[in-house]
Amino acid sequence: MKLTATKTIYASLFSLLLILPITATASEEAAHPEKAKWSYTGDTGPAHWGDLAPEFISCKSGKNQSPINIDTYIDSKLPGIKMDYSLLVAEDIVNNGHSIQVNIRSGGTVKIDDKKFELKQFHFHTPSENMVNGKSYPLEVHFVHVNDANELAVVALLYQPGQDNLALNPLLKNIPMNAGDSKRLGAKDVELFERSKTLKNYVRFNGSLTTPPCTEGVRWIVMRAMPSISRKQLNVFQQALKHPNNRPIQPLNARMIIK
Repeated sequence: MKLTATKTIYASLFSLLLILPITATASEEAAHPEKAKWSYTGDTGPAHWGDLAPEFISCKSGKNQSPINIDTYIDSKLPGIKMDYSLLVAEDIVNNGHSIQVNIRSGGTVKIDDKKFELKQFHFHTPSENMVNGKSYPLEVHFVHVNDANELAVVALLYQPGQDNLALNPLLKNIPMNAGDSKRLGAKDVELFERSKTLKNYVRFNGSLTTPPCTEGVRWIVMRAMPSISRKQLNVFQQALKHPNNRPIQPLNARMIIK
């Protein structure tokens, strides 16, 4: 993956990027029951989200919305992000009609800007929501974290076509095929997601939830390394979701993408 680099960065601009995130909910769904139904198609699709309810106004008026196309970045030698997913305890896997989501009880943290964020859930989008140089990928997973101040950090992985991904197989064996269904998960079902390492190869930007209410102030970390997914595995996700669940690319506006 080759990106166009801009070599200069002003310290004041970088400082602004680090303080921009504001409080948000601990999920990419609203933390309270939906007051308006939304979807990915038709009159309740992404083009209309901002008109469905007053609390969704950021979906059309926000200036720091996600996802984005990652085609330029500022080279600033970002510090490593400490990830500790050493002992994940999964709750269940849910088909909520919008995504396939794995809820996590405990065992996962990342440290960003000297703040610790706890992993609450991860969920999948097909095709990918973020793009790289205008290219879409078959699958994207969002690891959603929250800190004590109720701020969000999302670590995103894009999957490229290739061989079976072993970490996905236990989830696919348990995947609920109909909206509203869920299934309990055991420790072995997520053990291949466990790792303790320092993330270095990533880009960062300020963004939003990619679903209503599209709340802004989310720290986005998109990994540049891309694991593989086979056509057979992708088919299972698509059959369970029954529709694409990617929000269209949003304008970058005045934001910086930093590497």
